[in-house]
Amino acid sequence: MSKIINKFNLIGKTAIVVGGSGLIGSQTVDTLIDAGCEVINVDLHNNKKKIKNYNFFKVNIQDERNIISFKKKFLKKYKKLNILINHAFYKGNPKKIIPNQKYFSSLDKYPSLEWNKTLSVNLNGMFFLTKHFINLLLKNRNSVILNTSSTYGKVAPNKNIYGNSGINSPIGYATTKSAVIGFTKYLATHYGDKGLRANILVPGGVKSPGQSKKFRKNYEKLTPLKRMANQNDYSAAILYLVSDASLYMTGTEFIIDGGWTSW
Repeated sequence: MSKIINKFNLIGKTAIVVGGSGLIGSQTVDTLIDAGCEVINVDLHNNKKKIKNYNFFKVNIQDERNIISFKKKFLKKYKKLNILINHAFYKGNPKKIIPNQKYFSSLDKYPSLEWNKTLSVNLNGMFFLTKHFINLLLKNRNSVILNTSSTYGKVAPNKNIYGNSGINSPIGYATTKSAVIGFTKYLATHYGDKGLRANILVPGGVKSPGQSKKFRKNYEKLTPLKRMANQNDYSAAILYLVSDASLYMTGTEFIIDGGWTSW
């Protein structure tokens, strides 16, 4: 059993977690550090105090020049990269859900600015980071990219659960989360022979501030486990996906949604 447990060990490895200050990202950072990994959080704000094996870089991932600048700073401090996790996504206000903001508009009234911002963060940011760090990952011949999609990358948002809550899932979110899956499968098939694995985390809805009781009730009614996810419900799976415990897994959509997409 000890040999199996050792496969989850990340001692000596270095990881970049993009969006490491978010609901899932913050838990990911803690999990990787607990497993012995050196973790670099790339985000617009830092929610961690000074802790061992952790560093923070404020980076606007929409701007390729920012990514290039970040890479130069990274290489001054770190000699290698083993894991790249892309959790970041645009949701309107970055600090909390605000009902009825423009991000949640219906398709016929959807602002082009919100559409472009969603694509810029969710897709361009992921592309820029992968483009500029993939060669560093390939040097190890046993590296991992984990990109975060959503159940709404697999199935259409169920409009009936939102009612007049003002937080309906918008067109840009579903579009980009579907694209994350295709992007990652491309990486898996084109770089697998070079020792790089690429997988997709497909999480269900996470309980968070700003959600109404009615929305949660509607969501939970359609979830076989009858609850929304807690922030830490994905931590163990993420550790599995980026560790040697999943050495023969690549190009896979790892769905953890309480059964939401099983109906």
